Amino acid sequence: MTGPGPIPPGVPASLAARPYDTRRGLPIPPVNMHPGPDGGTGPRVDFTTINTVTSTELAAARRCSLCGDFMGYWVAFLGTPRTAELLRFTDPQGHPDCMRAALMLCPHIAIARHRRARADRPGAGVIPAGSHGDKPAGWTLGITRRYRMVPADGFIVYLPAPFHTVHTYLYSPDGRLSDRADIP
Repeated sequence: MTGPGPIPPGVPASLAARPYDTRRGLPIPPVNMHPGPDGGTGPRVDFTTINTVTSTELAAARRCSLCGDFMGYWVAFLGTPRTAELLRFTDPQGHPDCMRAALMLCPHIAIARHRRARADRPGAGVIPAGSHGDKPAGWTLGITRRYRMVPADGFIVYLPAPFHTVHTYLYSPDGRLSDRADIP
């Protein structure tokens, strides 16, 4: 982990200014920084697990879970088509531009065959109760004005107001995520 890294095209400046994981070539969202083991020095980075304390604090303060900056009028949620249909998300909110950047930066989202780490691997993260962990055929980005949070079995569920705008992304034949309109 180092200071800000190179800014890839399409990444908002606020996200690009985050601490940078040189191994993965990614900015580190505040929700992926965890306390060091046994009170060790500095935070531990885990891209597979959301720090629920941090994500709850950011959501309550109406701040982006990816860059940490205050969110303006619009708020975005990224999830499976089913989570968008139900308006129930386990992943926290963000700026629409930061969430669009996550679509191209996060390997788990951007690449169809990319899999999460096995649950038995140290630092592999925890899948919330009731989740199956299967990779969806695509992702939905919903943009709204308001949301609320409710506790559920040790984590928070984010309940956005009905979406003003919805964008659907599916995997193309080459396994890359693409806007639905781009897929033949």
